[in-house]
Amino acid sequence: MSDTIVTPLYEGTFSVGTDKIFHRISRDEPAAKGALKISLNPILFQHKGVNMLLDSGLGDFGAESHVPVMIDNLANKGLNPDDVHHIFLSHLHFDHIGGLATRENGYWELVFPESTIYLSRSEWDKLHAIGFDDDDKEQYIHYLETHANFHFVENNDEPLQGVRCEVIGGHTEFSLAWYFDFDAAHRYLNAGDVMNTKGAITRKYAAKYDFDGKASQRKRDELLAYAKEHGYKVLAYHDNREPIISL
Repeated sequence: MSDTIVTPLYEGTFSVGTDKIFHRISRDEPAAKGALKISLNPILFQHKGVNMLLDSGLGDFGAESHVPVMIDNLANKGLNPDDVHHIFLSHLHFDHIGGLATRENGYWELVFPESTIYLSRSEWDKLHAIGFDDDDKEQYIHYLETHANFHFVENNDEPLQGVRCEVIGGHTEFSLAWYFDFDAAHRYLNAGDVMNTKGAITRKYAAKYDFDGKASQRKRDELLAYAKEHGYKVLAYHDNREPIISL
């Protein structure tokens, strides 16, 4: 048996309209008129007894809490949230970071209390500078700041052996790509929402919702060329069917 197992933890498929609320739908169901259809797939890495997550899901920021789905997905792998040692964040949109804490018991609590969380310091600072569009998000961020075990990273940091980050921008100003290089058979690249679905890597486009859509397209071209040359699979967090893509 391999000492490295990589598993998408499918959190669900959602219809997201102008209200920005994630409404759960089936994989085969269309989104509401004018809404976006989006799936969420935090990635679990199990490598030599160390358990790692790439992004944390939506958590309580939706039409219902998604933390129970995360807990069930981990239980299916014989784990509980205390068993997660490291979490790597691609960027700080709430569908990627909302699962770090929950108010299921009426007050904020860490979902993964034993985890070190790796994120961009520049993006964290910018999040504070911009401010928040509702009180729940502001309270959530302040709770994480005082309770979570954050480890801030910069461009080309390697916080763990075989795990490296690169500041790529595009989707957000300081979006990160994460490279997971465990061995020749297990090499993975995630670029957050710069390459978030299989469709995103097979077409040319500049998304209006990106911080810099043209920069995202340039970076997609560069990252795909690098992944093909060096044998990386692409981790597509929002893909509805194929979140691990072999090129």
